[in-house]
Parts: sequence; C-alpha cells; structure tokens
Amino acid sequence: MNERVTCRDSEQLPREGDERLEMHRFWWMYLPVLFFVLRYYVHLNSENNAALESWFLGGRRLVENITVGLLVLALFMTIYVMVRFGESLHIVVKVFLLFYCLGCIYFAGEEASWGQHWLGWETGDYFLAANDQQETNFHNTSKWLDRVPKAIVSLFIFIGGVVVPLWSFCKKRAFNYDKLWWWLYPTWVCLPTAIFASVATWPSKIERATDVNFYFNQAQEVKELYIAYFILLFITSLYIRLARLRRQGVNFSPL
Repeated sequence: MNERVTCRDSEQLPREGDERLEMHRFWWMYLPVLFFVLRYYVHLNSENNAALESWFLGGRRLVENITVGLLVLALFMTIYVMVRFGESLHIVVKVFLLFYCLGCIYFAGEEASWGQHWLGWETGDYFLAANDQQETNFHNTSKWLDRVPKAIVSLFIFIGGVVVPLWSFCKKRAFNYDKLWWWLYPTWVCLPTAIFASVATWPSKIERATDVNFYFNQAQEVKELYIAYFILLFITSLYIRLARLRRQGVNFSPL
C-alpha cells in the first residue's frame, strides 16, 4: 500500500541544496554556460560567420541534432521512471509522465522533420504548399503550431525554473517532500538552463532594435536547445530524487 511521506519522514529526507540529492554541477551549471562560451569562441576565431552558421544550417545542423538527442534521452529517462516507480506513483503523475513522453516525441520529431533531415526524402505536396521552409513538419505551417506552443512552454520554464527556485531561495524555504505537488517543481539544478532558455532570443531582439551586433543568428535554435536540455534535466532530477527516497525505504505516493 502506498504511504504518503509525512512531515516526520520528510525531516530525514535530503533538502534542497544537498549535494547528494542532485547531479554533479558540471551537468546543470557548467555545461549550459559552456555552450554559450563555445558558440562565441567559434565565431571570434573564424574569419567569417560560416563556421558558426554550419552549426545551424546545411547538412550538419549540429545544434538541431543535439536538441533531438537531448529529447530522445529525456524520452527514455521518462519511460524508465514510469517503469521503475510506476507501482508507487499516483495516476495523475503517470498521466503527466505519459504526456511528457508524447511531448518529447513530438518535439524531437518536429525538430528532425520526422527523419527528413537525416534520410533526405522529398517533401510532399501538402508541406510544399503549407510549410514556409518546405519541410515535413507541422510547426512551420502555422504560428499556432510554432510560436504559441513555444511561448507557453517558455512561460512555464520561466515560472517553474527561474521564479520558483529564486523565490524559495530568497524566502529560505527548504524543499518540502510533504507537499502534494513536490514532484512537479523544478529544483535549483534547472535554474541556469531555465535562465538561458528564457533569455536566448534577447540578443537578436536587441540587434533588431539597435546597432549593436551580438552575432547571434539562429537564436530560436539556441532557445530550442536549452528548452530540450531543461526537459532532460527536469526528468533526470525527478528520477534521482525518487531513487533516493526509495533507497531510504520511504514508500511514497506524490499525490
């Protein structure tokens, strides 16, 4: 029988900021910064913008492929969480994880144009007419399938990944596993990536409004990479916390 974690139990559980609780800081702190630094290093050490553009355009599509890879990893991690902890999870959590899986599949499929970028098939007549990039995907056929979903996801990332952790830090609130919805809150390991995902398009917007040049072409691709990495970090963090609760012998049901 599932047993909800009580306040007495939660006093023995790891708290927010416990190094044993989350992944190594390289993955959540240094790696997000490293990508920004590397991006500008390539630009500043190239005679022209061709080297940087090769990250986003042409046959290499390095950033796009990394984004797809992160989403595939997130998909498998989510499935693993469902399989390993399924008997302990409330139906609401299971439904959430199911939609998380579907979101990863859709996001990855759209980024890769459902394999067209790798296999190179010809675009069908419908997408030739409806898709502004003439690719086999839906998000380039309408802003309602591109900008609106991305704006909604970005808003959730900003609120959950930036506002909530910083608010908790300022209020000196410890992470409380006795809260019914603790599993839904991103922890501090998601904060740097959430910040980068939130501000990734700012340089290009400043460029359009001023004469300042940040050499920040393809900002949307950068934003999508950070969104994908946030998705991976969130589910990995949840897995680590669930595994630690189980190792401590706590029978839990988040709801």
